[in-house]
Amino acid sequence: MTFTILGPWSSPEELACEGGGKAARLRLLEQLGCAVPAWICIPARAFDSSLALMDRPESGAQVTAAEARPPAMPMPDDVGGDIRDALVRYSLDDEFVAVRSSGLDEDGAEHSFAGQFESFLYRRGPSEVLHAVRDCWASAFSERNMAYRSWIDAQSAGPRMGVIVQRMVDSESAGVAFSRDPLRPAERKMLVVESVWGQGEGLVSGALDSDRFYVNRETLESDVTLATKTHALFRDPEKGGTRSVAVEPERAEQASLAPEQVREVARLALRLEAELGGPQDCEWAYAGGELFVLQTRPITTLPPAALFDPDVAGDGAVIWDNSNIIESYAGVTTPLTFSHVSRSYREVYYQTCRIMGVPPAVIQAHEPVFRNMLGLVRGRVYYNLVNWYRLLSLFPLLGRSKGFMDTMMGVRQSLTPELAELFDPLDRTPRYGLFRRLALLGRLVHRMAGGTRANVVFLRRVDRVCRPLEETDLGELSLPAQAAVYQSLQDDVLRHWTAPIVNDTRCMLAFGLLKALTERWVTASADAGSLQNDLLCGEGDLKSTEPLRLLLEIARDISTGDGAVRDRFLADPPAGLWTALQTGFAPDLAARFEDYVRRFGCRCVDELKLETLDLHDQPHMVVASVQGYLRHGVPSTEEMKGREATIRREAENRVRQTLHGPRRVLYFAVLRWARRAISDRELLRFERTRTFGVTRRLFRGMGGNLARLGLLDDERDIFYLTVDELLGFVEGRPGSLDLRGLAAVRRREFDEYRNSPAPPDRFLTRGAAGASMRYPALLLDHDLLTELRHDDPDTLVGTPCCPGVVEAPVWVADRFEDTEGLSGQILVTERTDPGWIPVFPACAGLIIERGSLLSHSAVVARELGIPTIVGVSGEALGRLQSGQRVLMDAGRGEVRIL
Repeated sequence: MTFTILGPWSSPEELACEGGGKAARLRLLEQLGCAVPAWICIPARAFDSSLALMDRPESGAQVTAAEARPPAMPMPDDVGGDIRDALVRYSLDDEFVAVRSSGLDEDGAEHSFAGQFESFLYRRGPSEVLHAVRDCWASAFSERNMAYRSWIDAQSAGPRMGVIVQRMVDSESAGVAFSRDPLRPAERKMLVVESVWGQGEGLVSGALDSDRFYVNRETLESDVTLATKTHALFRDPEKGGTRSVAVEPERAEQASLAPEQVREVARLALRLEAELGGPQDCEWAYAGGELFVLQTRPITTLPPAALFDPDVAGDGAVIWDNSNIIESYAGVTTPLTFSHVSRSYREVYYQTCRIMGVPPAVIQAHEPVFRNMLGLVRGRVYYNLVNWYRLLSLFPLLGRSKGFMDTMMGVRQSLTPELAELFDPLDRTPRYGLFRRLALLGRLVHRMAGGTRANVVFLRRVDRVCRPLEETDLGELSLPAQAAVYQSLQDDVLRHWTAPIVNDTRCMLAFGLLKALTERWVTASADAGSLQNDLLCGEGDLKSTEPLRLLLEIARDISTGDGAVRDRFLADPPAGLWTALQTGFAPDLAARFEDYVRRFGCRCVDELKLETLDLHDQPHMVVASVQGYLRHGVPSTEEMKGREATIRREAENRVRQTLHGPRRVLYFAVLRWARRAISDRELLRFERTRTFGVTRRLFRGMGGNLARLGLLDDERDIFYLTVDELLGFVEGRPGSLDLRGLAAVRRREFDEYRNSPAPPDRFLTRGAAGASMRYPALLLDHDLLTELRHDDPDTLVGTPCCPGVVEAPVWVADRFEDTEGLSGQILVTERTDPGWIPVFPACAGLIIERGSLLSHSAVVARELGIPTIVGVSGEALGRLQSGQRVLMDAGRGEVRIL
């Protein structure tokens, strides 16, 4: 036989080379004495021969899925003859068999290729087997497999495939066993067995729910989670293959494995792990009371055992929480942005502690706290939450205001006593003497009570530094000059950032104190949040809403002005209109649009991510916003102001009816303090956006210079480097001269993060955090969030931000671009930032997964009087689809699905 069929008589080396890892492991299973159904293997050289007939002898990777689909994948005559002969010789010609793909790079130590290739059950006779073999070969070029190969960077060589033909086992129950739990790898004492009635194919494919047994690796005692197994897969006697059969009601709730069978499968999994040198994922089946092993593969997603050894990886615990920081840094954030933001956080809070009077020795002792305020977890930005608590503890008064900070940051669950024991977040709390405590308290009170003068000085400083840079083409500067500009931004602005941080602290305390007084003096805690939000409505001069009001004014003037201009705005695409405005169309409007871009061009969706394109890059987006108002009706600013004023007035009257005398005086003094702090916070945050806009243009210019020098392929590759790497390269202390290589490696890594599920909103790591972050399953071990839930499964619950009862369909938007066409629906989204504000007037209400009572969306929604709920769990939001009608009671924080 030219192509020599392989099988249990072949050497493991030949099987690995020509049959793939699956075939080699079947041979090992037989050598270990396991019961393996009879099998043969069609070698990969037969696959090569088929490709050669397609005139693709050198690069199988160029074959497309369409080209490979049978009958285009030919069966060479000599290969077909060998397969027919082998089926007869090994008594498989009249047996039902499984025909399984066995890719040569499948079941490897690093990548499993699980589910990428096809398998076919209950095939009988040479004709059906030959057809199934060709289908297996074709699956090597399926879209999902080629995408997987590209993702793991294995596309350089074309796939090669062996095929296994194995006698079918008519199993009563079947499943998989994992000698280590791949979903909870930190749980070192347990293994997992999953099982279903009938064939295990439905379990492997995910089509059927399975029983899950958690088995102690030492005692073999088990706990079981039973599934309701309504259906099972059995042989289809009429058509061949399998068919889904309804399971009898009494068996649907019965365990598909007896206790002794669970122990037997567990012993098998442990033995395979020991004999094959690593944790195993094996498929098994019970038929006639006998346990058969169908295949086994290494579990490729597990971390090394050393990661759980505190002598190697350490055991210190960290809580990561992305709360409302996801509002500023949604999704994957590039290394350049994170390195800039991390440097900024360190410097700003370092300087704040210094100016607030924290002793230099205490600041120096807490250097790791300042350096690690944030973390980058698989490309996502998170708070290192315990370090924020530690920062508060440096101040005698603030150390007891963790609850206030949680409210401001949108942290859903405070540090519980059980978690506090893990970290002891106050383990390095300074022990101040009485004089020092009084001095710190005096400074703190002085800073919290004042602020107006400091804010004015800060605003002037930012404008003095940023305005000349905003009017300069930073891309025309040399690399050393650009590095010098960045350093001057750090020296002249960042190191004088105390006013915004002091005001943030003032806002935290004022908002928290107002909440506490509302709950204690005015109303029950269940209604306090709603009343507090009503009192903060209609401040009237928030910087966040100024761009929106300008756009509404432009839209109103167009709608009531020249009909020809209005018609063109309704008909032309935004990019074309912007070009027309630049070339003489409607010069008065052109000047207003240009002024808007000049003043607010840095304000855009994801405005704090340096890699984002802002309005300077896409000025036509301003035109698109105005077009949206024109098409769906320009909201009346007077009506919005009136609605806000009414909400605010009614809330104030409610307080006046409840409080009298000194309590009323104190309460309204705190309310004025909170209103001013929130307004100042929005004003100062816009200056942060300005500095990020300048920094974005500066780094884009550096990227252009590096590309011209041949050091990067594209100017945007600079976002995959860090600030220290760039400055070190320019200044002559590079960690590497291969900037192109560094950027390429990071781009691939961050593309993987974009194509992977995000880590949980809140989780815990132990030891070296980066070592854990390599393994997503470890980040699921400690889900520390307690979600708000309602007794009615059709009612979603969140945090009320701005009251109002609305019945309307929802509009679900994953991205800002998805809001096009929104008009009168309730907007549902994961998060918003100031760049979303132009669409707010088109919403009947807002339902937002992320955010806090002091996040931009909440503050602006209160200002505009839009009913808003934040903090609705993502799991709940997943139930909403565009067009579904809901009843939203934003005052109670409830959404009822109608």
